[in-house]
Amino acid sequence: MSIQENIMIPTQLVDVKNIDDSSGPYCMSFGFDLRPLIRSIDSIGLLNSPLLMKTVQERLNIITGYRRIKAIKTLKWDKIPCRILSESKLPPLECLLLNFHDNLSTRELNCVEKGMALSRLTAYLPDSEIIEHYMPLLDLPSHEDTLHLYIKIEKELEIEIKKNLAQGRLSLHAAKMLLEVDPDSRSSICRLISYLKFNINQQKQFIDYIVDISHISGKPVSDLLGEEPVKGVCSDEHLNIPQKGRAVLRFFRGRRFPSLTIAESTFKKMVAKLDLPDGVKIEFPRFFEAQHFRLEVCFKEGRELKEKIESLTRKEGLGNLGNPWGEGV
Repeated sequence: MSIQENIMIPTQLVDVKNIDDSSGPYCMSFGFDLRPLIRSIDSIGLLNSPLLMKTVQERLNIITGYRRIKAIKTLKWDKIPCRILSESKLPPLECLLLNFHDNLSTRELNCVEKGMALSRLTAYLPDSEIIEHYMPLLDLPSHEDTLHLYIKIEKELEIEIKKNLAQGRLSLHAAKMLLEVDPDSRSSICRLISYLKFNINQQKQFIDYIVDISHISGKPVSDLLGEEPVKGVCSDEHLNIPQKGRAVLRFFRGRRFPSLTIAESTFKKMVAKLDLPDGVKIEFPRFFEAQHFRLEVCFKEGRELKEKIESLTRKEGLGNLGNPWGEGV
């Protein structure tokens, strides 16, 4: 009997309490918001009946419909129409593929769910087949490294980190970086990233800084994050979250690159003393690695430009502006 013939069986009412709603071997749902589905089922009913497997122990396990059953239990329904297969009807791989395609047909899987799907497929299929056929279905590049990354996300990351990744508070790149960190450290890092709402670039910078400082100083990440300057910034009621985030990044950047930070501060003070005209900026090269600085002048017409240039030529101290690294910093 084919898969299609097996699943075209009639529905029957099942006591909701008899369904095992744990995330079994075919589930690939994680970090989802159940509220829209609850509202939909409460408004128009259940449009697609779940498919269950009756085991030899008479347990009812979910093949498809995990989120639907969760929603219905929240709504406190007594019974639910389901299709039920006996355990001998379909092998595990076909059950898994039913769940896989059922999910793909209705929604886009998040990063953690893609890891769940790929990890489950590796129990039955060779990597080459998964890379060639199933990763494109998940909108993933057909690369072995990508396959291994998503499997590591599923198998190695802690629940809270997975939640932040699934809900978009942690970037995939940051999750990849955290996989190279010990579990206690990455949990501490993720909690602060979540609290400070760092964007993708800030997450990368923060992880780079804190991991490097930990290696250089020999101090655990948790100790570094618990230092008074960090705690003081996070508890400062006069700062909003973006301000706290920028302050924490500045602090750890200063710890990671102390000489560079002093050089940048020195240069900014030198520029501030010039009292430049409005619309004129002087910027230093990144890490002071290049030889040339940048002058930016905003103006409406040539006369204004001429006035600003003449003003600059009269500025005392302009001729002394240079690379602060040469000042013994």
